[in-house]
Amino acid sequence: MELLVDGWRIDGMHYADRSGPGGSDGAPGAFFDLARGPDERVRVCIPDDGRALSHHSLVGMFRERPRIWKYRAPGSIPVPSDDELRPVEEWGPVREPFPAALDTGPGAVRDVLAVRQIQTIDAATVALTSLERYESGAVARLLVGGPGPDGAEVDDLLVVDDGGRIYRTAPLEPRHLATSLDASVAIGPAIPADARSLTVTVGTLRDAEGTRHAGPWVFPISLAVAG
Repeated sequence: MELLVDGWRIDGMHYADRSGPGGSDGAPGAFFDLARGPDERVRVCIPDDGRALSHHSLVGMFRERPRIWKYRAPGSIPVPSDDELRPVEEWGPVREPFPAALDTGPGAVRDVLAVRQIQTIDAATVALTSLERYESGAVARLLVGGPGPDGAEVDDLLVVDDGGRIYRTAPLEPRHLATSLDASVAIGPAIPADARSLTVTVGTLRDAEGTRHAGPWVFPISLAVAG
């Protein structure tokens, strides 16, 4: 409050499940990016210290709000064991040829979920901004920043829902943006109505020189929360 009274403004907000340096440890925390004037920037962390009710409530609010950017540690996301997973061939047909046959026209849209999750491992940052659901499949919108000036392509991608169903994936034509690479991914078949969550895992990134950068970057998506 003192910073706001002193002329600072909130320029960004995000949640992290680990608030220590580099996201390696520490309690969950709510982060505020503050700005004043053209050059002054400061970041304030409000951790869940387990004692202050205000801290606990604030961090909880950030954790649940779908529009708050989230930094999550990959090790904190549970992944189904192999014996719980069902290959796509066992549960649903994919429209062929994939992904060219995936209809992403306006009439095929089911809904669009705002995800807004971002993870950084070493110099590589991956953001999953949204999930578009269509009648015959889905598209996960990914932005990759670094390593290298041109970003990197996505490798070793796994998409699985809470029922253990594995989805087929295919990268769409990448687009170079001002500060990142649009590395969106097609997903098939259509996500069943009984699915409550979807986990998108990026195993590795491959930069323009062919160097592979290990993750994983793990994004759990609640399918019940629309943006």
